[in-house]
Amino acid sequence: MFARQNHGRAAAGILTGIRRRRWAVRPWQPLLFATAAVLAGAVALPQPALGAVRAPGVTFTKLTLLNGWGTYPFGSATPAVADMSGVVYFKGAISTSSSSTNDVAFVLPPAFRPSKYVSVPVDMCDATMGELNIAPSGVTQVISAGANTDATCFTSLDGVSFARSAKSFTALKLQPGWTEFGSLYRKAAVRLIGGIVHFEGEIKTAGTKPAAFTLPAGFRPSRNVNILINVCTGSIGRLHITPKGVVTVRSEEGVWAVQCGTSLDGATFVLSSKSLTALKLKTGWINAPSGTAKAAVGSISGIVRFAGAIRTAGTSASPFILPKGFRPAKVVYIPVDLCNGGNGRLDIQPDGTVTVQAESSFAEVQCLTSLDGAWFAR
Repeated sequence: MFARQNHGRAAAGILTGIRRRRWAVRPWQPLLFATAAVLAGAVALPQPALGAVRAPGVTFTKLTLLNGWGTYPFGSATPAVADMSGVVYFKGAISTSSSSTNDVAFVLPPAFRPSKYVSVPVDMCDATMGELNIAPSGVTQVISAGANTDATCFTSLDGVSFARSAKSFTALKLQPGWTEFGSLYRKAAVRLIGGIVHFEGEIKTAGTKPAAFTLPAGFRPSRNVNILINVCTGSIGRLHITPKGVVTVRSEEGVWAVQCGTSLDGATFVLSSKSLTALKLKTGWINAPSGTAKAAVGSISGIVRFAGAIRTAGTSASPFILPKGFRPAKVVYIPVDLCNGGNGRLDIQPDGTVTVQAESSFAEVQCLTSLDGAWFAR
């Protein structure tokens, strides 16, 4: 079994953990720009949902980029970070020269640093998968699951978050065969903040049973939930959560990727979508496949959150359009879970245009596109 970051190297004058890269067999593909489409509408969030709609937006702090990394130049927000109720939120996108081999993109200011290492999933070039590995020192590495050029040409920080510490979190009891990853990472835990369930920690297993733990009663969803997570080093995984709280872990890469290391950091879902506003789907798109909830959206303090899942038998990648109250100021790219744990993303334009893109096959989009855990900062 391979360990995650377990020894140091100097980067930007700071000692940081180094990753073990697994080179993917798929070829690198150049960045494709999002396809515009005409979509259906959604309405505003009711006042009681997720807190007050008129709550002031969270204040973001601009990140100082290092080692040749810069703001992605095609319509994305300037990279920035914020803390809300002990959870760190990112926004924006970054890129660097294709020849660059320095994966340290920035160092988080002290107020935003985690108590232990965290590994969170990010969307990369052409909807490929990667991760940010963030050290307690704040040093942040950008790690691609495949070719390094997937990361250098484009890495989105939209939809990326993690809890700073284990304070107020409830420990999760792991199933036999599953263990905590080690002392460098936090233990598996869960917390409910403003109607949102947040996970943290890193776990592993030497076995093949996908059931990792059962959520306590107060954290269980009313319908099936599928959340994109990070496994091994930058690879894609999924948490499948049932209304009984049973949580299973799977990866499109196979069981070895789950065994190598399963990060719960950054995984979130809306506990109940009853107070959210339903999204009106475009013709050809269908709600709630495989026991999931219907597609819905909400907002609090400038954070727009999605819930539910959708599918389509058609060929349109355009499921809905966001109304003005939910539209981002800049283009955002959010990683989402697709059928069988496949990797995908939502491309959302400032005019509300939304498209779904798959890393591999559009058939995965058609079969299941989970919106659970997807969010962005306006």
